Amino acid sequence: MNLSPLPSRGRRLLLAAALGACAWAAAASPAAAQAYPSKPVTVVVPFAAGGTVDKVARQVQQVLQDKLGQSVIIDNRGGAGGTIGMAHVAKSAPDGYTVAMVFDSYATEQHMYPRLPYSHERDLTGVSYMVRSPMVLAVNAASPYQTLADYIATAKKSGVSFASVGSGSSNHLAAELFHQTAGTSGIHTPYKGGGPAVSDLIGGHVDSIIASLPLVLQHIQSGKLRALAVTAPRRVSALPGVPAIAETFPGFEIYSWVGMVAPAKAPEAVLDTLAAATTAALRDPGVAQRMQESGFEVVAGGREEMNRLVRSESVRWGQLIRKLNITAQ
Repeated sequence: MNLSPLPSRGRRLLLAAALGACAWAAAASPAAAQAYPSKPVTVVVPFAAGGTVDKVARQVQQVLQDKLGQSVIIDNRGGAGGTIGMAHVAKSAPDGYTVAMVFDSYATEQHMYPRLPYSHERDLTGVSYMVRSPMVLAVNAASPYQTLADYIATAKKSGVSFASVGSGSSNHLAAELFHQTAGTSGIHTPYKGGGPAVSDLIGGHVDSIIASLPLVLQHIQSGKLRALAVTAPRRVSALPGVPAIAETFPGFEIYSWVGMVAPAKAPEAVLDTLAAATTAALRDPGVAQRMQESGFEVVAGGREEMNRLVRSESVRWGQLIRKLNITAQ
């Protein structure tokens, strides 16, 4: 084998070729990073149209499209407490073109459905902790309960009924925690969604509900429902005359929330792009105003904030679910 050095001209050509390859790779890397998204992005809402998560998705849809530079398609895939839609996302290609917007029940579904065909830790990861809202203890405007004290007194004496959007849902768990904290009792009446639950509350078929502020705000403002208390640590601007439960039971605090998740094996650069675009969309003045008017507080938290939230909520509510032996119905 000839090991003699290359002629000087050969060395120059080899060096030029190597430098050219490096320059091409440097130029190609940003291009590769900027290639996403190159087609429409589908946001799965694992609930029926018209619900809380669907409203958030549609309020950010247009601005998120602008930030991503591609169409954003809302795909409602309801059923089984949101787990049907989430199974679809978990099994989707991890390329960032199929993501989901999830409700607070996402953090508890593994406790309610022990045989889920996916794992939150293995198959899914956070993109954004988007918005949150306090919950409201509301009753029919014609009910005898004028104050939180009235409600507690009746609950201690004879018990009250409370509606929820389903067994193990956030408002079911919130009501159970409230009754435990207050030393009262309540009869759970589950419904197949917020609309039917609120309709029956307005119709006088159930005594109360602890629901997210966006779900009941318009009915409170129209005089059909009466707000007795909120689950934020302090009174909220949308209902300044309504006390916080924490004023009676210090430390009582519950928020309903919406976030975005994606398949866990999606490239880091893609997840970062999604997170940045979602944050920018939520901080858009028009979007932020609409969220506030609907009863939401914009959080615009990033990927790890969403993952921390899901972990902490899972621990908190998992303990209550096991203690009360709550099962999916």
